[in-house]
Amino acid sequence: MLMVIHYFNGKPLTPQIAENEIQDLVAWEHDHGYGDDLTAAQMAEVARSKFGLRARVRTDVTEESIIEELAAGNPIVIPAAGRDLGNPYFSGEGPWYHALTIIGYKPGWTGDYFITNDPGTKRGQQYTYRAQTLLDAIHDWTGVKEEIRGGKKAMVILER
Repeated sequence: MLMVIHYFNGKPLTPQIAENEIQDLVAWEHDHGYGDDLTAAQMAEVARSKFGLRARVRTDVTEESIIEELAAGNPIVIPAAGRDLGNPYFSGEGPWYHALTIIGYKPGWTGDYFITNDPGTKRGQQYTYRAQTLLDAIHDWTGVKEEIRGGKKAMVILER
């Protein structure tokens, strides 16, 4: 969400600014009864309550529905089974549960790709994932990290 807010406002997001804003966001979430991990619906609530964004959740998550939202100019935050993303820049096996922002789409003759800003690694800016890999990894928070693959498909659409 923080990346999207900075994008909407046209302001840079340095590592130090990000650290400060993440700490502020986590404190705000805890003060408002949220846990360390949020469902897609909770992410949308936070986007509306804390940041005043228009936010909605879609559960019809397909390559086409993601492209439709991107074509409308809407960044998308997805909840994912982080270890299923196969990002070689994650430390260890990667996080059980992870959220990242889809910012673009790139069709290709060897397969289609989604372009993301992935805060899970220092090399996450405009990181591309194969479309099918990303789609397969999208799972909402279940409350138990080891059961993340049982989470339903969901995406948070953020609008100005």
